[in-house]
Amino acid sequence: MGVQLINFDECIRMGKPEGSIGETKLKILAILHNDEAIGTASYGYGVWETMNDKFYSSLGEDGLRNIYHHLRELHSLSLIEKGTVQAAEKAPERHTYRLTNKGRQLRNKYEKYLKPFQKYN
Repeated sequence: MGVQLINFDECIRMGKPEGSIGETKLKILAILHNDEAIGTASYGYGVWETMNDKFYSSLGEDGLRNIYHHLRELHSLSLIEKGTVQAAEKAPERHTYRLTNKGRQLRNKYEKYLKPFQKYN
């Protein structure tokens, strides 16, 4: 009986199927939904800050880079679209992101992640 070696790339692919919508992507959809509801522009750094603030998740050492990776995947799935480029004071230009109609149709999936945004009186 021999030991079967698995290629590192195959191990990575064994995680989630490509194009799947996991917890992090659903949280990002919820963040974009909330930003849109309150009239705030969504951009990568702001999504990362909100992940830290509302979900206590920075996505590790490469958190900001991971956010942009998820945003690219959501864009390729046509769940979000890139908006205009905004100039930020003392910062590089940034793209805004917003939900597409297809993304909004997943509200039943990301609805539970809207709870941290609700105000309790």
